[in-house]
Amino acid sequence: MKAKANDTPDVARAPNVKKAWIKFFGGALALATLGAFTSGCDEHHFRSDCGEPLAPVGVYSVTGDGRVTVYWIPVDEDAIDDFVVYRARSLNGTYYELGHTGRDYFVDRDARNGETYFYAVAALNYCGDESGLSREVAQDTPRPEGFAARLFDANGNDWVRSGWDFSAYRTVPWDHLNTDVYLVFSDGVPYLVAADVDTDIQDAGYARFDDITWAPDGGWSPTGTAEVIEGHTYVIWTRDNHFAKARVVSVTGSRIEFDWAYQIDRGNPELKPRLRPGEDPLAPKAVPRTISRP
Repeated sequence: MKAKANDTPDVARAPNVKKAWIKFFGGALALATLGAFTSGCDEHHFRSDCGEPLAPVGVYSVTGDGRVTVYWIPVDEDAIDDFVVYRARSLNGTYYELGHTGRDYFVDRDARNGETYFYAVAALNYCGDESGLSREVAQDTPRPEGFAARLFDANGNDWVRSGWDFSAYRTVPWDHLNTDVYLVFSDGVPYLVAADVDTDIQDAGYARFDDITWAPDGGWSPTGTAEVIEGHTYVIWTRDNHFAKARVVSVTGSRIEFDWAYQIDRGNPELKPRLRPGEDPLAPKAVPRTISRP
């Protein structure tokens, strides 16, 4: 949804020191003086007419465990000195400044698992002028993940470690109250089994851990079981409406080793790094910029 052309973004901005410095001195003489005091500045930094620069495009994010990495594509990169990253708690909320960077990405290390954030990016030129926010807004919900976890055969001696509780990130017995899935070997073939009829499982096939970007709407196993194949990733929909994934790294003897991710935000199917819009048909498209304006 497009905003009105004469509106102003609802943004909480920090004071721009560079902008104030240039405006205080004013004119070409001020730029020349500033250049004399600034070592290593190229002539092209001050050669343009300045004015508001173009905002970055192609904003997207990569989901992590307690962190979100925001990426974008610069426009007229030679005229840009810095990028400013903003974050909000709702699409139409106030976007607060997170930080500045000279690169085309920014890592938000203060994100909390299970909480949803919205990110937008602005460009800052060498005159200190800042663009409006990017038209695209990246939405992200970080989630916990783990690597090299192990499950053992429910029919074997280590049956107390045959089940997995995603909510507690730990092994449990196959018949434990909180078991989501468990491992069992039948005629030498390993299977992952959904712990009850209210838990669903699906074999997503050969995939890297980060290739499974969004829990599917359908295609769940009608029997609640899936043959374990090394290199396959499995998506789980728990009885309490959480989504998880597990990628089998190895199958050895009577055990498997796997990497996992679990979305603690109930009903949220995001399990993954969010790719550029259009790269994955299961991923939601870029959120259009509909930031509220006074």
